[in-house]
Amino acid sequence: MTEEIIYADINVLEDGSPTSQPSPLKHHDLRGFARRHGSILWIALAGNVILATAIIALGIQVFQGRSLQTDTGAVSSVPENGSVAQRHSPGRECNRSLEDLVSRLKQGLCHSAQSPSADGSGCKLCPMDWLSHRGKCYWFSKDSKNWKESCDDCSAKSSRKLVIQDQEGMEFIQNVTHGKYHVWLGLSVTSAEKNWTWVDSSVLDQTLFPVTGPADVNSCGVIKGNRIHSETCSAEFKWICEKEAMSL
Repeated sequence: MTEEIIYADINVLEDGSPTSQPSPLKHHDLRGFARRHGSILWIALAGNVILATAIIALGIQVFQGRSLQTDTGAVSSVPENGSVAQRHSPGRECNRSLEDLVSRLKQGLCHSAQSPSADGSGCKLCPMDWLSHRGKCYWFSKDSKNWKESCDDCSAKSSRKLVIQDQEGMEFIQNVTHGKYHVWLGLSVTSAEKNWTWVDSSVLDQTLFPVTGPADVNSCGVIKGNRIHSETCSAEFKWICEKEAMSL
């Protein structure tokens, strides 16, 4: 009797023990749930990829459409009877600007009372500190140098020493200097023939301007009063440079 009770108790502990393993049915349900959950994640991921691809494709189409619209608008803005380059030629605009500049220079620098030049070229201008007369510019020195040094100074100014071609030129010099000082001329004896020669290689017409003094190889011409005198080229006097005026 005692043995049966003990056996029965053992069976109860074995069958009814709360620590017994779970049934196979419950493990099968968990595995099925995991499979379904994984499938849902994969489907969601694939949907996101498809959506991103569609957004990128739509953005590309919109960008291409705007570019085409911009190009079409640029082409349509070109006039039918000529290109933009023809309507807005840089060469024509440059020429027009240059003409406007010349016109303004004439208005600002040329005097209305200035008489036109003999060659009909109109207004002529001289650099600052130069005196304009009969289409030429004259520069009067304040210092004194010998004949060679004064010639070099005129060359440095892109000009030459004074050359007088007629009586009117002589009177112009006298009116400026008032006969108060002597002035070197671009005149000297440069050959053994003792001919008086201007710096432009022309020979002096002594019937128009006779020279007072000797005509030696070392002789140079100076204006004294209203006459030309011979002086040694090493002497020092003031000088006058001349050059052509700029036409406008």
